[in-house]
Amino acid sequence: MEFLLSWLLVLAILGFVAAVLLPRVRQKATRKMEIPKPEEEFAEEMILDIPVSREKTIEPENPYIPHHYGVDRLVLCAKDPRWLYAYWEVSAAKQEAFIHRYGEESWRCSRPALRVFDVTGLAGDAFGFSHSFREFTLDPWADNWFIEIGQPDRSFYAEWGRILPNGSFVPLLRSNRVSTPRESVSDRLDEQWMWIEGIYQAIGKVSYGFSSAEWAEQHIVEGVREAVPLGIGSPGFEK
Repeated sequence: MEFLLSWLLVLAILGFVAAVLLPRVRQKATRKMEIPKPEEEFAEEMILDIPVSREKTIEPENPYIPHHYGVDRLVLCAKDPRWLYAYWEVSAAKQEAFIHRYGEESWRCSRPALRVFDVTGLAGDAFGFSHSFREFTLDPWADNWFIEIGQPDRSFYAEWGRILPNGSFVPLLRSNRVSTPRESVSDRLDEQWMWIEGIYQAIGKVSYGFSSAEWAEQHIVEGVREAVPLGIGSPGFEK
């Protein structure tokens, strides 16, 4: 009986100890598992203060290309053996001079035209003289024109003007002089050039070790003469 009471007493003591210590152990384990939340101040410290540039952004300006420059000019170009190209500008001063002489009604009723003159073989400054000319009626608002001339290997210049109601042509602009290229194989024959490979072979025949420069030069000249085709005369080999 006493033995049983002793075991009951031990069990009661163990139960009391377990009831007291077990909540404390669980509380410590819970505290270890909890992750501390970062404070707002800590988050604010991680934000980098990036300075903002206060300089004004300069946008590139688009270059302005005027449509007119206020300069009287007529430029003629050779496009190919059969075509020419012309562009022009008539200033307000030139138009006013025309109106002052012929009247405003003549300007409104007249038509713009382009005359192309064939001056092949004539002097470069012989304006006003030509073998023939062709007249092209233009659009009133045009400032350039492609001209089908159909004459290769010829020289031309052009005049821009107005055709009055009575049919007379009043020139206002004059172009430069141009020449159309050939449309066939050139009749100019190139010179017969010496045989370059033969010259190198002639130079290679000179034996090394000779101290006489005159002998070596004479030997090279004789070899070059053998390499040059017959019938070709060159001042460089008259030695």
